[in-house]
Amino acid sequence: MSSFIERLKEHMQDMHLTQKVLQSEHGIPNATMSGFLHGKAMPTYETLIKLLNVFSCSADFLLGLEEYPTEETLYPVQPFSQRFKQILADKHISQEHVKRELPVSASVLYKWVSGKNLPSATSLIRLAEFLDCSVDYLIGRRR
Repeated sequence: MSSFIERLKEHMQDMHLTQKVLQSEHGIPNATMSGFLHGKAMPTYETLIKLLNVFSCSADFLLGLEEYPTEETLYPVQPFSQRFKQILADKHISQEHVKRELPVSASVLYKWVSGKNLPSATSLIRLAEFLDCSVDYLIGRRR
């Protein structure tokens, strides 16, 4: 989480953004940003996407999974449920296998697959590790 905090602070400083500006212009509540900056929380899926759009960087870099920012083209985020199902199919991994290998309940997995809920940044990191791909690939920003 410390890499995420450092990267978040760097981006905010480089772009001269305050928590107040992020709230008023980008809809990210001040209390939410405070939680990130103090290491008490990781972003939800929706907030992560907002941050990626604000900072125009890769999820893997912002989350501290890559050492350097990517130079490759990043595509718009795809609907998570569709992308997740496609990756599972491409890798020949069943939902049952995901349930067994990751500490995720059947109901949470069902909600991700059906589009009724979205994973947190922490869950995206775990899923990407399990699927041997980047978070950006998992959300459709890399092809």
